[in-house]
Amino acid sequence: MHRILTTAAALLIGALPARAGEPPTPTTDVRRGTDDRRPMSPDEHAQAEGHWDPKHVEKSERKTAQAQGAVRRARPAKSELHRKSETRADGSRRTEEERSEVKETARGEVKDQSKIVSETKRDAQGGTTTTREVTRSHDEPGSDNDRKSTTKETIVRDANGKLVSDQKKTE
Repeated sequence: MHRILTTAAALLIGALPARAGEPPTPTTDVRRGTDDRRPMSPDEHAQAEGHWDPKHVEKSERKTAQAQGAVRRARPAKSELHRKSETRADGSRRTEEERSEVKETARGEVKDQSKIVSETKRDAQGGTTTTREVTRSHDEPGSDNDRKSTTKETIVRDANGKLVSDQKKTE
């Protein structure tokens, strides 16, 4: 314990200046920095061509600057989903699903919409008949990619769940 206290006291006394009116001795930078007795060392890097150009970017900062310029701004998007499902007393089921998504682009708003209506009915033998109607639309301003499609599908299955017929019509 005594040894620790003497070491701490010696360190404190060594850190104090030799005389009260004298400033502490300046430290010199091994890498040719500045102190109060020597002017700034010549900067070889400053002699590089275009170093003082306002658009000059240090080599160590170049990748960061490129990465920041490459980041794309996120465009706001809004999407909605509405589902409605009902089961009737006779055992048939009707499901409606509407999706809409609006994306903001440089040209304007791009709208994607889809509506799926599915209806399942039981027949007398225990099988099912499923009718599905899918309507999709894509509206993009100033583009020829606008499209609207309607698909109607009828699937008939027997009581064991095996596929009897599958009809698909696209408009």
